[in-house]
Amino acid sequence: MNRTRMVYFQTITTRNEDIPRRATYTPMDPISATVLATLGIGSAQGVYRILRGDARRAMLPSMASIPAPDIDKSLRRTRGGLNRSVTLSAAPVQEPPEPAPIEEPEPVEEPEPVEEPEPAEEPEPEPLDLPSAPDLGDEEDVIGEEVEEVQEDLFAERLGREGAKTGEVQISLIWFNKNDLDLSVVCPSGERISFDNKISNCGGRLDIDMNESGKSDEPVENVFWEKDAPKGRYRVFVEHFEKHDSTDVTEFSILVTVDGEPREFKGQISNKDPPQEVCFFDVE
Repeated sequence: MNRTRMVYFQTITTRNEDIPRRATYTPMDPISATVLATLGIGSAQGVYRILRGDARRAMLPSMASIPAPDIDKSLRRTRGGLNRSVTLSAAPVQEPPEPAPIEEPEPVEEPEPVEEPEPAEEPEPEPLDLPSAPDLGDEEDVIGEEVEEVQEDLFAERLGREGAKTGEVQISLIWFNKNDLDLSVVCPSGERISFDNKISNCGGRLDIDMNESGKSDEPVENVFWEKDAPKGRYRVFVEHFEKHDSTDVTEFSILVTVDGEPREFKGQISNKDPPQEVCFFDVE
């Protein structure tokens, strides 16, 4: 038995020696890899240049057969360079022409300023050229009664409400219903001031005329000379022009003021009555 075991061991040993050993791979370091890559690239470039040189030599015989162009020897540059003895002359410089003198324009005469006309004042309405007041009766037929206590406050209230003007001679009328009464004044010249002739040639004016349409039950009318009232006799009339109220007979009062001295006259009038002279006064 010992022999048998021995033989078996030998056989196994012999077989192991016959098996070739497997090669072991060892990685290359970076420096070696770079060197090998450089050598490979250089070898490839050398082979490329050799092949290219052979191709150019193969083309030389065909280019040699092309004749060279004839070159004019006179055009060749001498070895000494340019001939510096030649004098170059520049073209004459032309001076610019002198500018023509500028003629100064003749002074233009300024037009004389035109004076604008002053705006004309609006002319006052011309008075109507009416005939003198008709003969309304004797001065003794006046109907007004002068009163002792003058109602200046009542007149002042209505005149102020309507914006009436005053003057050195002033005649005002008030009444107490909606009927249409008209105040008329005959000037010393005989001209009449009324609703149809509000401005007289002697400077008198009717500036307040009320109740033409019967709207007020506290009406007032006013005639005045602001200054320079003509001297002479003034006659004051009242007319019942139209009835607007239920009452026909209308009571009224007239205030006459000359140089600040007031006098009041009272009366009454109906729609059927002719114009009534209420009073008269003189301006000296």
